[in-house]
Parts: sequence; structure tokens; C-alpha cells
Amino acid sequence: MQNFQTATTTSVTAQSANLAQAIVKANVAVQNGVKPFSGDFFRECFAVAEAGDKIEQYFNRAIQNPTGLYMFFQRYTHFNAYTSAVIARLASSIAMSRYLFTDPNVEVIEEADRGHDLAAKVMIAAADEGVNDGATHRALAQLLVRTMGDYAGLSTAERNQFAPVPAWLTDICNGVMEGYAGVPGDAESLIRSMGFHAASELFGDIESALTDKVVRYDNKNVGFDAYLRKAPTAQISGHRYHPWCYILIHASYKGAGGVEASHFEFVADALNLVADYRPESKEQIMQWALEGFEQFMNLLQDMFARVDAETQAFVALQPVRELAAV
Repeated sequence: MQNFQTATTTSVTAQSANLAQAIVKANVAVQNGVKPFSGDFFRECFAVAEAGDKIEQYFNRAIQNPTGLYMFFQRYTHFNAYTSAVIARLASSIAMSRYLFTDPNVEVIEEADRGHDLAAKVMIAAADEGVNDGATHRALAQLLVRTMGDYAGLSTAERNQFAPVPAWLTDICNGVMEGYAGVPGDAESLIRSMGFHAASELFGDIESALTDKVVRYDNKNVGFDAYLRKAPTAQISGHRYHPWCYILIHASYKGAGGVEASHFEFVADALNLVADYRPESKEQIMQWALEGFEQFMNLLQDMFARVDAETQAFVALQPVRELAAV
């Protein structure tokens, strides 16, 4: 199998310009008495809506070809497996940072330590990723990708050709692990990683909602949606799950919100508390968090652009094949 490489999509100069603009907007928000961290705050600072539009375009292209859909989501869920795996590392790094985050209204140092309180707000996301009534989110992702492979009529050998991921995807996943880790005892590093986590959760909500939109609404009763409506459930850890469960647990296009929106609110709350628990100015706290947010946003955009390019290049070389029936 060929590995199709694409150029990096965002230059360092453009990243710096975007961050500088975001910091200016953040400082204005502080001066106007706006709550430091919220979904609206990050959307105001960065072009989140425009990034979402591009992601929707990628999903729309992927769904046009069954094999392309399988390849796209194999890469996408490979990336997501790393984002979910390192949340606990960040929570642990925060919790190990004793007396780094303290309540200024409590005079006794031992009683003022709030590191574990902040870590708990991050750890909630790790707990949800680790289990969903018996099934990990990774197991649910594997069920969805397997269903996409069945839809495309791919053999075991054909599916396994996608297992060796390209070097660029490994580099991006390494960037995720680095961005999430945080250094115990280093406030700047931890706050930047919390901003990184905030971006992951905010975009996770956007991505899942857009996936649901493209598959079940924009392409209702045709192609993969028609196949999905007849797809059987699968037993995982003693419970039965529908393949689309992986998407709906995270977010849906219409209906109740998923876990990603909840996870974002928890980390936004943690960041707002950090602004009270650290001696640095709110402007400095916001800058560090924005740096982390932008770091994840750039990695995500790069990942999607490269997966799209790789998928489209691969599909262009493949013969037309008949789809599997349920």
C-alpha cells in the first residue's frame, strides 16, 4: 500500500499571527469583564466555525466512496485513540503538582491546595473514554470502523493494508501526546495543556455532530446510512451496541448533547478556577491556555487535511466495486 504524503497545511507564520490576534481578543474580553474561559470565548478568539466547515467538507468527500470512508475513519479513529489515551496523564500531572494551584482565600497552605480539584475536572473525560456501561470508546470506534469495512465489502487482507499508518500520522499523534502531557510542577506547561484539552473536547463535539449530520441527515436512507439502519448490534463486554453508538455518545446533530460538550464545560470550569488559583495575571493565564488551544487546533486541521488528501489519492486508484448488502 502506498503512503500518500501531503505538505503541512499551516505555516508557522500563520500560526503566530492567529495566536497574536487571539491574545488581543482575549485581553479585550478581560477588560470588558467577560468570563475568561467558555465555548464562546474560544470561538471568538479563533476561527472555530471556519475549521468546522472544512471538517464537514472532508466528511462529505469521504462518504462518497465506501473504501474511502473506511480508510478515512480508520485514520480518524487512530488519531482519536491517542487523544483519549493521554487525558489521564494530564490529570495526573495536575494532581501531582502539590501547592501549585491554591485558593487565595484560605490561609492554611495545606488546606488551600486545589490541584486535585482541578485534576478531577479533567479526569472526568478520561473516565468516560475508558468505559461506557462496559464498553470503552475505543471498542465502540472499532465496531464502527468494522461496520464501514463490511459496508465496503473489504476482506481482512484489504482492511489490514491500512493498519501501517503513515509517518506523518505518527508524528501528529506524537504531537498530541506531547501537547496533552503537561509537566508536573510547571504551571505554564499545565495550563497550556489544559487549553490543549479544551480544544480537543470542543472540536470533538463539533466533529461528532458534523459526522452525524453528513451521514444520517444529508445522506439519509442512501449509501452508508441505508446500510447502517439495517446493521446489527454487537455484543461488547456483556452489552449490545449499535455501530453508530460511537458517534452519538460523543455528540449528535439533533437531539441531546453528548459527552464532549460536558467534558469541555468541565475543563473550561477548571481553567476559570486556575485564573483564581495562580498569582499570574488573567491575561497571562489566558495566553498560555490559548497557546495550547491553538496547538491542538493546528494538529487537528493538519490531520484532517492530510487524511483527506491520502484518502482521495487512494480512492482515485481503486476500481469500482459493488457494495455489500445487509
